[in-house]
Amino acid sequence: MKLEELNTGISQHGEDKADFVLHNFLVAFDSTFNLSNHIKIENFFQKNKHIAKWMIFSDYVLHDKNKPNDVITFSIFPYTENFFELGKKIDLLSFKDTKKLKRINKEFISFINTSEILNLSILLSKERKLDPLNEREMLKTRYKMAINQINVWIENQGEIKHFRQLINNLKLILDELDKPGANLKAIRDIEIVSSLTAYIAFQISQEIKIDIIGWFSDRDAMLSYKIAKFSKPMIYDLAFNTYNNLMYNINEEYQEKFVFGLPETEGRVWYDSYNRVPDLIAATLADYNYEEDKCSHEKYRPVIKGILADNEKNIIYKISFNDPDNPFSAGVVPL
Repeated sequence: MKLEELNTGISQHGEDKADFVLHNFLVAFDSTFNLSNHIKIENFFQKNKHIAKWMIFSDYVLHDKNKPNDVITFSIFPYTENFFELGKKIDLLSFKDTKKLKRINKEFISFINTSEILNLSILLSKERKLDPLNEREMLKTRYKMAINQINVWIENQGEIKHFRQLINNLKLILDELDKPGANLKAIRDIEIVSSLTAYIAFQISQEIKIDIIGWFSDRDAMLSYKIAKFSKPMIYDLAFNTYNNLMYNINEEYQEKFVFGLPETEGRVWYDSYNRVPDLIAATLADYNYEEDKCSHEKYRPVIKGILADNEKNIIYKISFNDPDNPFSAGVVPL
């Protein structure tokens, strides 16, 4: 579904109304998402339309100066067998993160290809801002309008605990933005990942009838940002708010549930084996030099040939933030 069909928009700095604000980059991504490659997504979900429970696992390679690309990868799994039993199977095929491996197990590549897993990867410009004029003020506008919108929900739906919690967390982010030394890089990445995750969860909810969809993120600095101040990682609140707004525009009484897997703060993450799938793809794409058709290590070549090149269950997008003529643009990037 195209975002232009919804009652949402892009705010201007200083607006103080109750509304949901679409990011410019998300509008650009939406226009590409709904073009020709969307048939791959439609076909995948039509084949699996009988499944009501879904999982999104995500991994990232961001701000690595030794890699040519910044990448976010989402691996979408249907929930069709025991969670922990499937996790054990994956563990046997790939027992640690890609960067620690000397070679990639052929059986792991085969597993990804033959399983019902849809992989959506997004390359991001190394240099990026959410607004070309005044990013800090745009973010303040976004959060103030979100608080006003949630207050409207409270008036209409009554006091709901997570609404108050969301308001408190948004106020905490506003407090951070008022500080001269605010970590805009962290907040920017949190906004990008939470928006894209919620958008993909929303699109899945429109493709087929679902009961529940869960997001399981790799443990990353985005999840631990100012964690002592928040009841849970702030990125989850922002993702929920985006998903809720998009779904509310379709049906104010929507029943689909969007939930989150909370990783341990240290040690092994309880769903770590599943994240080996997006980890493998994100690591490969981050390392691949498109201009020279080169990888820094030969272990990535089988992944490119076996998974990413001309595959019906893998799509690679790119979002550009720094084109002088068009600050926000997106497209599909073939391999």
